[in-house]
Amino acid sequence: MMRKIYGLVIWFGLLMYEMGVAQPFSLKVSLHNQPDQPVVLGKVSGDDFIPVDTITLHGGQRNGNDVSPSLRNSEYSWKSMEYAFPLSAATGMYRLILGQTTYARVMGEPAQSLDFLFNQENIELTTDFKYPEDSLVIIHSEENKFWFDFLKQERNYKKQLSLKEKEIDFFRAKVAELKSTTGAESEKPEKLEAQVAKMANEFNQLQLDHDRFILQLAENHKNLFASRLIPIFREPFLDGFLSEKERNYFFQQEYLRQIDFSDQSFMHSSVLTDKIFGYLVTYNQRDFNQEQRENAYIKAVDEIMKHLEATSLNDDRKMTGFVLNYLVNGFEKLNMENVLKHIADHYLTTHCENVDEKSTWIRKLEAQRMNEGKVVPDFTLNNLRGEPITFSRVAKPDNLIIFWASWCPHCMEMLPLIKTWYAQKHTSDMQIIAISLDHSKKDWQEAISRMEIEEFLHLSDLMEWDGQVTQHYNIYATPTMFLVDQQRKILFKPLTISDLYSLPDQ
Repeated sequence: MMRKIYGLVIWFGLLMYEMGVAQPFSLKVSLHNQPDQPVVLGKVSGDDFIPVDTITLHGGQRNGNDVSPSLRNSEYSWKSMEYAFPLSAATGMYRLILGQTTYARVMGEPAQSLDFLFNQENIELTTDFKYPEDSLVIIHSEENKFWFDFLKQERNYKKQLSLKEKEIDFFRAKVAELKSTTGAESEKPEKLEAQVAKMANEFNQLQLDHDRFILQLAENHKNLFASRLIPIFREPFLDGFLSEKERNYFFQQEYLRQIDFSDQSFMHSSVLTDKIFGYLVTYNQRDFNQEQRENAYIKAVDEIMKHLEATSLNDDRKMTGFVLNYLVNGFEKLNMENVLKHIADHYLTTHCENVDEKSTWIRKLEAQRMNEGKVVPDFTLNNLRGEPITFSRVAKPDNLIIFWASWCPHCMEMLPLIKTWYAQKHTSDMQIIAISLDHSKKDWQEAISRMEIEEFLHLSDLMEWDGQVTQHYNIYATPTMFLVDQQRKILFKPLTISDLYSLPDQ
């Protein structure tokens, strides 16, 4: 009976092949020292991680040549996972989030992860949870064998180049020191100068060989997705006969010319945003204060946008949005408000016209314009009884508008604290208008009851982030607060409870 079933399976598979019915591609990973927790698989798009699935692990053992040398004698602590990519799965970079080490949990550091490429093929890997990339062995995947081999060679090249550059600068400084020394007994610098020239030529040749290597590699493997990514690793040729300062200046001037912003393959990986980060770093200096650092980054942003406009496809809103999203998210994490304001003032209008749905980065930029003194839009929303309430008709001299949601843990912590603050500050001229981004009326009502904040004026359209008021106020995070007067003018934008307590008594 089993032979008949097995035969039917084979015939069914052959039939599917003859009919041209595509089969899903598989991902198989064996993990050494992996904790007892699921692995999260997701897509990588620049600095963003888009979760795709959570995969349950199974116990198992491995031993043999399909693991790294350090793991070949380890016959324990192995776990395995399998995943079938849907037929609609996009080619690009994917990430496995493996979980945190004990040290990472204590120190608040990121989880262990492994990035790899998917390009319509079966993939089989083995690795160690503690060192995901260093211990990686690719059993099956032409794409990833090519990609990780290239990354290894790229790291070795960078080490060689950096070492050679440091040697040139060190010996050039020695030459300058010798030349500044006077007296008959002084050592002559000519011999050392010849040595510096030899090192400079070697430095130059190393760069030229690397550039040819990248171009040839991409040309010879056009069938691979990785061949679309590796040209971005090209960098400006830096003449070893130039001074360190001259090389740095030339590097900044030529760096972005190596990027083809019209290639949307970059949007399905982190290579472009990594490249942009490398460029931004060159504008920072350790002795800069906050203002100097922000001004330097503003110059860098302008250069990036200039090259983006020059080399991307006409009206390429996708690539523009991709780059701006990365810049906005990064400078927001760094609290670079002046850089964000510059981006909002110079690139929001020109690059975000005719956008039907505001993405998060657009809301972040437009929120930069909602500063003290600006007038917020009027609105009408339903209260808990379903009655429409228009803000301008109920506005008091002081109105704290807070956008929140029952699914936001920080909101559930903050609103009771706001109630305490309100009880201390409350006058007949003040009110709190709490606008919920919930979708479920039941969840909304139950959260209000749990927090015991019935004295607030509660409003919502139950449309979460898609509500008109939420979009008009450019809300991209909860909780978000505005203190406005009776004419709807922004008096203050508190971020924390401490900000509220810092307000003067009325």
